[in-house]
Amino acid sequence: MTPKISVVIPTFNEEKYIRPCIEAINSQTFRDFEVIAIDRSTDTTPQLCRSAGWKVITQKLPGISEARKEGFAQTHGEIIASTDADSAPSPVWLANIAACFKDPRVVCVYGPTHFMEKDFFSVLLSRLSDYYNLINRFLNNDQTPGMNFAVRKTAYEKIGGYNPKLPTAEDIDVGYRIRSEGKIIYHPGVLVYTSNRRLKAQKLQFFIHHFFNNIRYKLTGTASSDFKPIR
Repeated sequence: MTPKISVVIPTFNEEKYIRPCIEAINSQTFRDFEVIAIDRSTDTTPQLCRSAGWKVITQKLPGISEARKEGFAQTHGEIIASTDADSAPSPVWLANIAACFKDPRVVCVYGPTHFMEKDFFSVLLSRLSDYYNLINRFLNNDQTPGMNFAVRKTAYEKIGGYNPKLPTAEDIDVGYRIRSEGKIIYHPGVLVYTSNRRLKAQKLQFFIHHFFNNIRYKLTGTASSDFKPIR
């Protein structure tokens, strides 16, 4: 039976981080879905994914853009939802995504992303990111994060999918291009919690990179290649 939603998760040596993601995905209240892990690990990550009942596809070419593109190509669902291996969607994540797509005009849905960690700084940044999303919505400048958005598969295929030439900002690029196909919705209930490991490792550089990378993409259509895995 064809699932309504396909969830795509890039994985790369995530054995220390993926358990919250597995628990969150497999605890969804909405049950008509499949999970595809697009993987290039050398640790036990693929075995953990298979044990969770997920389909594991070996990634052919390196890079996050390639990972998402190859993973999306393996889906069977009418809707494709995207998250990351160090992230944990709320229990109603897929239910709220499915509800949004009942409107045939909708081609893309995304929501807030908060840090899993509950220290003061992480909570503050989570709240600031909510305001950042609202400002971008007001400016018609939706920022669709790879760890928390979903697209209608027919619309995704119509725009040609991910651009593998972009080493970063590949998720924002899809969000910008897909708006030509229909309506984009920001839904507060489409909530994902993510690890702050990159923030802890990079500190202020974390924000500087994303801020200027977004500007660079918007002005030139290119993106920074300065993106190293944090393990």
